[in-house]
Amino acid sequence: MLNVAIVHEWLSTFGGTERLLVESRKLFPNADVFALTHFRKNFQNTALADLTTKTTFLQNIPGIERHYRKLLPLMPFAVESLDVSAYNLVISLSHAVAHGVKTRSQQTHVSYISTPMRYAWHMRDEYLNLHGLTNPFVRLAANGTLNLLRQWDISASVRSDSLVANSKWTGTHINEAWSRTSEVIYPPVDVDRFSPAGERDEYYLLVSRLVPYKMGIEIVKAFNVLGMPLVIVGDGPDLPAIRRIAKENIKLLGYQPDSVVTDLMNRAKAFVYMATEDFGIAMVEAQAAGCPVIAYYKGGASEIVRDGETGLLFKEQTAESLIEATTRFETMKLNSKAASNNAARFSAERFRREFSDHIEKNLKH
Repeated sequence: MLNVAIVHEWLSTFGGTERLLVESRKLFPNADVFALTHFRKNFQNTALADLTTKTTFLQNIPGIERHYRKLLPLMPFAVESLDVSAYNLVISLSHAVAHGVKTRSQQTHVSYISTPMRYAWHMRDEYLNLHGLTNPFVRLAANGTLNLLRQWDISASVRSDSLVANSKWTGTHINEAWSRTSEVIYPPVDVDRFSPAGERDEYYLLVSRLVPYKMGIEIVKAFNVLGMPLVIVGDGPDLPAIRRIAKENIKLLGYQPDSVVTDLMNRAKAFVYMATEDFGIAMVEAQAAGCPVIAYYKGGASEIVRDGETGLLFKEQTAESLIEATTRFETMKLNSKAASNNAARFSAERFRREFSDHIEKNLKH
């Protein structure tokens, strides 16, 4: 009999990695779920509302829900403290440390990697700036800690029997960081929840966490110049700065439930994005809604958007480059049906089939 453990990281909000967990549980409904932390009340009215987990010592730290991101140096110890020795198959869903769970040679350990630890590798400066670590001495200490995390990450990377990357972009980072190959299986997206409007409205749309690397401030600067209507859904530390500079053509809606986001995407003229994403589920959702995507070309965008057919990709991560692309977009006529057809290749059913096949190929019988 196949006993399955699924190892997650911090279960704090319902996002992309949590959708991976939902689909993995559909493949293995009797699996036990392990996580560093689990804030159950945050998952009411989601597909994980009934989830029970086995957590680590981090769960018992006072104020952990507010401060868990600051405890990154403790997370390798936490994930190594999880006891998954009783399971034939261990699936880790990792964007930081979950792939470092300790397994035995008789077990099969498959890791689905959303990214190697960004903080230690390709987004170190953004992480330090996001947490306000600008003092030279504090920054020096933080860099020392991140160097230690990088060393741990390299040693932990060999604990998986096979690696799955969520994009070709991530596969490249896996190879650069860990010198390992991976199979690309795009993450599951609920493309069926969208119904593209027959006539699209005139507003552009951004749905994103408003943190520095998402480049929301640059997008607002661009639309301040363009004067075109822009609707922004999301909150985060950049929201006050965006609120201060946004002109009257820009509407800030803050956090909105999926039902509102779905309706906005179904009707938007285009979806704009400037972050370098490992994949970028929001861009796929926009395409499923028949919404063209105007995005910075690096990262997952180049694998999702068919440039000139289902959207436009621009070459520089600047307001000026977005202004030029949006102005060019205004002269084009892109087919809404082509966008929604493009999104079909990222369906949840396709993910379950491909991930199940990968596990079967690598299972130690």
